[in-house]
Amino acid sequence: MEEIALLKKRQPTKDRTNDITDQQSTKVIDQMPTSCADLSEIGHTLSGLYSVMGNRSVESVYCNFTNSPNDLGFQTWIGHVDVKSSPAYFYVRRNQTFDETRTPIVFDIERLNEGEAYDKTSGIFTAPVTGRYFFTFSGMAAFPVAFFSTRLFFQIGLYKNDEAMAYAIADEVDVYYQDETFSLQSTLELIKGDQISVQIQSMSQSVSLVAGMYTQFNGFLLEEDISQYLQMS
Repeated sequence: MEEIALLKKRQPTKDRTNDITDQQSTKVIDQMPTSCADLSEIGHTLSGLYSVMGNRSVESVYCNFTNSPNDLGFQTWIGHVDVKSSPAYFYVRRNQTFDETRTPIVFDIERLNEGEAYDKTSGIFTAPVTGRYFFTFSGMAAFPVAFFSTRLFFQIGLYKNDEAMAYAIADEVDVYYQDETFSLQSTLELIKGDQISVQIQSMSQSVSLVAGMYTQFNGFLLEEDISQYLQMS
């Protein structure tokens, strides 16, 4: 019995630190992580760059997990992450002159249409996702002969769901078959399914929109609002 007791004394005591650590379960959060604190809570321990969810977009942060969550250097904001679920950018032109008012102008020369959001048969761009978009339109108006100080004008607009968002105008006085250029730009907040078109709002008689490389319509998705896809608590 004395030998057995002596043998037990000589056996090393097992270090239970790792076992205790392994038994510590990480928490589960019912949302995409929004901070380094969330990442730490679900078990991340390696310092580095991480993607987290901001108010409307994915953001990049540096997490220093050697610090306490209350320390100033625990989280460093880096910037926004460009995440797009659907590409959308186009560049189109028109093949023939146009002189109809309040009708979407059809740009039938398609040079670029990534994502197929622009329909060259209807002249309408349909937003594939919710977010911010940028559009630019430039063109040339053709004016006929006008004497006796007559002012001729041409007004064109960018329309969202048939509501004018921006206008551009060209005008001339005492002209003799003269052309005038114009342009407009606009950054718009669109909901998926919103429709964008370019329409002649009004113009003087016999004025028309010049075709070819003088008239072009461009647009692209700047930033997608991806918060709609997430279940945020």
